[in-house]
Amino acid sequence: MKNDKQIKTALFFALIIFGAVILLLTAACWGIIKLSGFINYLENGPVVLRILIGIGFLLLFAGVVYLIIKTVSFGKATSKGEMNLLTQGTDGSTYISSDAISTMVQRLLHRNRQIRSASCSVTPVSDGITIDIRLTVLAGGDYAQLCSDIQRDIKQEVEQATGIPVKNVSVSIIKTVVPNGEQAPVEKRVK
Repeated sequence: MKNDKQIKTALFFALIIFGAVILLLTAACWGIIKLSGFINYLENGPVVLRILIGIGFLLLFAGVVYLIIKTVSFGKATSKGEMNLLTQGTDGSTYISSDAISTMVQRLLHRNRQIRSASCSVTPVSDGITIDIRLTVLAGGDYAQLCSDIQRDIKQEVEQATGIPVKNVSVSIIKTVVPNGEQAPVEKRVK
């Protein structure tokens, strides 16, 4: 499943492409002309084509601005929301990104055979981090024990690996699924 950043990026690329297509289609209507002729066309041309040209330029402009912002911020993870202090000494400071911790948590979760899929987010808080986990698990079993084991294991592993105190591990089971080859239990209804 795609995350929100991938969906937003794909949406903006689609807007850029759509804007370019609109501009190319309207250009086909008036042909290749000089810049002064183009400006004259914008002033006196058919209203529908002028609106399409405006929409095309607007979408293209929005996409280019988005790409510039993303290019400038690419690789920069220096805000407190994205980086977590590992060590600070006389030689400098060492940081780890929240995404790196999230990847670590994902790997730990996939070791458990009862978990079918998982997503997590890491949030820096004062003197540590919180981890929010959303799970799809196999139907049946002791969910309370599963969540308790996950909380304990994640807290222990992340603190041991990073030295960052884990203040809270929140586990949410959002879906249960039936193992492959088994039938879902039939719910009996009384009339």
